[in-house]
Amino acid sequence: MSARYLRRDGLLVRPVTTPEQALAELTAGPDAVPAFDLTVLDLTMPGLDPRRIRRALRTPVIFLVAGPQVPRPRGLARAGATGPRRWLARPFGPRQLIAMVRDVLAEPAPRPGRCLLADGEPVKLTPTETAVLASLLGQQGRVLSRRQLLAAAGRPAAGDRAADVVIAQLRAKIGGAVSIRTVRGAGYAIDPGTNRDTGTVSGGQSPGRPGGRATISGATVPI
Repeated sequence: MSARYLRRDGLLVRPVTTPEQALAELTAGPDAVPAFDLTVLDLTMPGLDPRRIRRALRTPVIFLVAGPQVPRPRGLARAGATGPRRWLARPFGPRQLIAMVRDVLAEPAPRPGRCLLADGEPVKLTPTETAVLASLLGQQGRVLSRRQLLAAAGRPAAGDRAADVVIAQLRAKIGGAVSIRTVRGAGYAIDPGTNRDTGTVSGGQSPGRPGGRATISGATVPI
């Protein structure tokens, strides 16, 4: 019935009736390109294993639960899912579901993390790490404050300590492929010409100023 109402509203829907079918659909596309824009997942489906579903989710998701008083499993969508997570408790009407689906689809998708090649080895970066590294590479030789780095990552309200944590994570992940210098009391910088010639990262750019590039996921792309 839900699929029928969603189709009437102009949406393309593929219903499944078993946990195995759900897992098959969720894992059908490549990891970087989910086959669907949104998953509506009924947690009361007989035989459903939340742990397996959690690993397969790579889209925004609406969880359907038995009622408002039923405990909601924690951490269901943390391992790989992107975008909003919503809960809809029974009983609900078709218009409620349609409205929630439209709301979720209208929300901007978060920037994906990147897979950087450092010394020929793939290194997964979070969206925040990607944005901070791109900002530093785009302005080599210039000291960027912690607030500037967090603003470039879309986290202007985060405290200075958050920037320190991101830099520490980058250093741990990329090793010496890119040398990030700490400028006490000012921020961080990447000095021109000091990076190792690994072929993994070259150039860079400021936001909105093209020209830099990096080898990400095996392909050279603009930063």
